[in-house]
Amino acid sequence: MLLLTLIPLLQGQAQTRVQPAAPSGGEMEASGMASTYMPIESWVYSAVDRLAAAGYIQTAFVGLRPWTRMDFARLIVEAQEQRSDAGFEEQIDPQILGLMKDLSLEFAPELRRQDGERNREARIESIDFRSTTIHGTPLTDGFHTAQTIVNDYGRAYGKGENSYSGLTARATYGPFAAYIRAEVQQSALAPQAPATADAAIAAADFTPTAALGPHTGFTGGRVIEAYVSYTLHNNQFTFGKQSLWWGPGNGGPLLMSNNAAPLTMLRYDRVRPFEIPGPGRLLGPIRFQAFVGRLTGQQFIDVDGVSVGQSGVSFRDQPYIHGEKVSFKPTPDFEFSVSRTTIFAGMGAPFTTHSFLSSLFSGSTANGQTDPGDRRVAIDAQYRLPGLRNWLTGYIDAFSDDEPFPLVYPSKSAWSPGLYLSHVPHLSHLDVRVEGFLTPRRIYFPGFYYFNVHYLSGYTNNRELMGSWIGRESDGFQLWSTWWLSSRSSLQASVRHATQSAQFLHGGNLLDLSLSADIALKRDWQLRATAQEERWWFPLLSNTPTHNLAATIQLSYRPAPRSF
Repeated sequence: MLLLTLIPLLQGQAQTRVQPAAPSGGEMEASGMASTYMPIESWVYSAVDRLAAAGYIQTAFVGLRPWTRMDFARLIVEAQEQRSDAGFEEQIDPQILGLMKDLSLEFAPELRRQDGERNREARIESIDFRSTTIHGTPLTDGFHTAQTIVNDYGRAYGKGENSYSGLTARATYGPFAAYIRAEVQQSALAPQAPATADAAIAAADFTPTAALGPHTGFTGGRVIEAYVSYTLHNNQFTFGKQSLWWGPGNGGPLLMSNNAAPLTMLRYDRVRPFEIPGPGRLLGPIRFQAFVGRLTGQQFIDVDGVSVGQSGVSFRDQPYIHGEKVSFKPTPDFEFSVSRTTIFAGMGAPFTTHSFLSSLFSGSTANGQTDPGDRRVAIDAQYRLPGLRNWLTGYIDAFSDDEPFPLVYPSKSAWSPGLYLSHVPHLSHLDVRVEGFLTPRRIYFPGFYYFNVHYLSGYTNNRELMGSWIGRESDGFQLWSTWWLSSRSSLQASVRHATQSAQFLHGGNLLDLSLSADIALKRDWQLRATAQEERWWFPLLSNTPTHNLAATIQLSYRPAPRSF
């Protein structure tokens, strides 16, 4: 109901900076056209990042992804207008022209719909074949130690051969849209942790026995994402299994990422930026998202001081989660956002109107049985640095666990700063990105972040962290260097490092070195190959340093679109 009351404001009292005051009939129709979301790993996000860094896109909200296909079309139109303002095309970097051309081809149907074409389409978006072979012992429990493969929609993996064959399809009809992404997965079995590790994990989580990590060692079908959408005046309502990426970085937002399996949720999304009239225009274009969903895989919960649950068995009455995020862009070079999530209800605390409203409007950080709400608040910001606006962008992501606001409690909040160099001087095809992760020690108990003394399975869905792979008490960094052969083809080297506090489950560390090639064989075919070496030592799991090698090959076929 709260969202419905906001629609008149978002519709009638606000306009986007890039939308004319009196739009044509085609543009009015476009505001009611539903559209599916682009997966966060798609090449189109990197292309928009590079256009934004060069100043050709000014209203992209990088902290609030994924974006719809219609929103990408809007950004392409914006870039084309900026190019026209720049003058003759020979004055523009050929790489910029190539990015615009390839994006225009990818979103050609949506561009035509913005000009008035009917929004009717049904197509197979992609057919994918992927094989990941892991030699050596991988890490699979990010809630307690770490993960060898991160930000992968919670796909299961183990030592040996892992395969994923899938199909993605989408359809639109006026204000309605539908999307499905399904796979047949074959996961190798992950090595079992020693008995001493189980005892330590149980003690750290305040449970009678250790919670089991993600499922491995199976063959079966799985729906990665599946949803239906309805759009009214640039307000899109989507129900189904969906993923969110609430942060500006590449390594994974601290609050909501695709590290875990997507949630089944009802989501509201203001898909096109709007502005508040009067003094509110100082805030610039604004976007807003909100969702309510239900978790899976929670195994333990504290009810009146007693730990209830069974290792490896998900209890029937799973808790719910809701989240809200609002993003502002007061200048083309600066974006900032505020977001929060709350886990509530579940076993011992039934879902009622009162419990939902209490979790929505209460600012309490209590953990008691009278207020079973596990609240987290996050902020993020991005700024194109003065004097280097077309080169260097700085950003930061932060969240506080059971504290009102990260800026007020900086020493009690997790932080992730980053820098993005869109092109290296004299090497215009090379970009560099680096991000750090810091989770300061909390006085309450080790492993405080992503944990809750009521919801003992923590901030997880299907036994995997919904936030950053950095985990509950670790520091680390990631570094990427990418050589762009074209918009869709690249060579990349990356490093990932983390050190877990010795006070949490005896500590540990990992170092990943990765090389990947992403090549567009033809317009319809894409090949990706990755080789990763990981060295790790977690005394909880092994008395000696260990390493593994992971090799991944993925072939994707994207047939040409068909409209009707």
